[in-house]
Amino acid sequence: MNDLKTISHHPVFWVILSLSLVIAPHLGRFPGWSIILIGALFIWRIICIKQTGWLIPKWLLVVITIFAMTGTFIYLGTLIGKTAGSVLLSILLAVKLHESRSRRDYMILIALSFFIIVTNFLFSQSIPTVLYMLASIIVLVMSMISINQDDAPIEQVYKLKLATKMLFQALPLMLIMFVLFPRISSPLWSLPEDQQSATTGLSDTMSPGNISNLIQSNAIAFRAKFENIVPHQNQLYWRALVLWYFDGQTWEKGKQNLSPAPFLSSSAPAVAYTITLEPHHKDWLFALDMPVEVTDDINYTNNFLLRSKEKITGLYQYKVKSTLNYKIQPNISAWENSAGLKIPTNSNKKTILLGQQLAKKYNNPEDIVNHMLSFFNQKNFHYTLSPPATPGFDPVDQFLFDTRQGFCEHYASSFTLIMRAAGIPARVVLGYQGGTINPLNQIHTIAQSDAHAWAEVWIKNRGWVRVDPTAAIAPQRVEKNLNAALSPAESRPFYMQLNTGIFQSMRFYWDALDNQWNQWIVGYDAERQQNLLSSFLNKKLALSDLILLMVITFSIALIIIILFIMKPWQKQKLDPVLRVYQQFCEKLSSQGIERQLHEGPLDFAQRATEKLPQQRNSIELITRLYIRLRYEAFNNRKQFDQFKQLTREFKPGS
Repeated sequence: MNDLKTISHHPVFWVILSLSLVIAPHLGRFPGWSIILIGALFIWRIICIKQTGWLIPKWLLVVITIFAMTGTFIYLGTLIGKTAGSVLLSILLAVKLHESRSRRDYMILIALSFFIIVTNFLFSQSIPTVLYMLASIIVLVMSMISINQDDAPIEQVYKLKLATKMLFQALPLMLIMFVLFPRISSPLWSLPEDQQSATTGLSDTMSPGNISNLIQSNAIAFRAKFENIVPHQNQLYWRALVLWYFDGQTWEKGKQNLSPAPFLSSSAPAVAYTITLEPHHKDWLFALDMPVEVTDDINYTNNFLLRSKEKITGLYQYKVKSTLNYKIQPNISAWENSAGLKIPTNSNKKTILLGQQLAKKYNNPEDIVNHMLSFFNQKNFHYTLSPPATPGFDPVDQFLFDTRQGFCEHYASSFTLIMRAAGIPARVVLGYQGGTINPLNQIHTIAQSDAHAWAEVWIKNRGWVRVDPTAAIAPQRVEKNLNAALSPAESRPFYMQLNTGIFQSMRFYWDALDNQWNQWIVGYDAERQQNLLSSFLNKKLALSDLILLMVITFSIALIIIILFIMKPWQKQKLDPVLRVYQQFCEKLSSQGIERQLHEGPLDFAQRATEKLPQQRNSIELITRLYIRLRYEAFNNRKQFDQFKQLTREFKPGS
């Protein structure tokens, strides 16, 4: 126990604690070997607190560094990406820890720990991340106090209070800098993406199980705020990808659509809304079927899709107008007609034969569409999150004629293939359907669990028409939500089981708070800054005005904080030990023995005993107790009580 207590007061312990806290959020992105290496270096350094001769020699530290750089490059393909840089920096700090011997070395490591905190915000700026980082800052300040305390008797609770107080004193200055520091439209620096950068959300391919696996996640894909008309739930089809090519198992985008400029007509009023998109490291954007008006910085493709000019690596907000009643491409192009009729050879032969038989039975394409929707509705098909596996080269045949259990991708895939076999151009569309409206702010939240696939068929004089075969088998999925469409016996993800009663209310409050955080903190850009300040000052601020305002406000706040800390109008409270010792010094002063400002307690005691030799024992005992209570790391209440009693009984004139 004594060894553990001693180690907990050692500077190395506090440095390792600090490094561990700031590195921890990165570990989910680190390769396994790096986590083991960092952990081993930390543990070995703690062991070496007692056995300093066991410290790793410098030549071996060089070998470890070379190994770390090589492993990072092999695993991530780079040494300068966000993840690669974080891995290398963390390992190098663990290596540096074994070279650290002095207080200066430890303080450098703590300073670098503050830098690692910044790297965490390259990956996430969420509320939990910020709260965790603020807690880490408190520990870092406690570490700085511990490194510099030497043998001073500072308790851990006092360190915590002092560090927390310092953080709160700095918060006003931080807020001023955040609000007034000039924003620029582009980032101050950019880092290349690692080859294995994490991506979330939809994939640009679709095969059995893709979307049903995605449903297990309740992570937010994007939020939508409507300005005027709010569509019904069954109208919320958020378009993202169009898949043309099918190899019998997987749907892909295929080659670029080479058709002329897309044609869209609508007589209905447009629905205006703003989307706040979470980062997904792709260039595709989401829009309600069908987008008719977008901003200049967004590309509009021939498939009626929206594309960003850069990958979405951070929170991204854009405005769109869509029409819900439309007609697109009444005259199909040669490219779309060819791509929309291609079927794979030597696979799913039963499904293709069914489509060919329907083409012979019906002359009207709409009759074929209605037949298949009735087929799904009446032939004992089941909508499930856990469909049976359909391995091999004929997954559509297995679904249609054997298992008849599937999720939206199964229905969209089989329906589209049958349409093509029947001579009707068809394609698969990926995106999201529905969303949850928050009653607190009327904002629609679209989660990964709202991912959906549907089909589009081309019908003469009508153009491309959306057909959702899932609605034929599970209409509640479109009318309400996924949970309502599943049977009571269906096993549901954990988040669905909690999405009732008080848990649902808590989620709404958290979602509203998170949305405000994204809008005003994460999304606080130059435009929002200008709008906020203009509303207070009734003028548009130039860059020089902004800098001047920041300097003046920052200076005033700093002066107020300094005055608040020093409190010159208040009498300073002395430490209890120092207050008693001053009483002792005042008693000696009454005998003409005045303590000088430069004089330490031992020198003062020696001078006092020379003038009062008869009081030597009392003076020396009081001085020893004072030094122990004031400067040593460990003391107790009994010693302090003895110190007060001896001082009170001390009478230099007797």
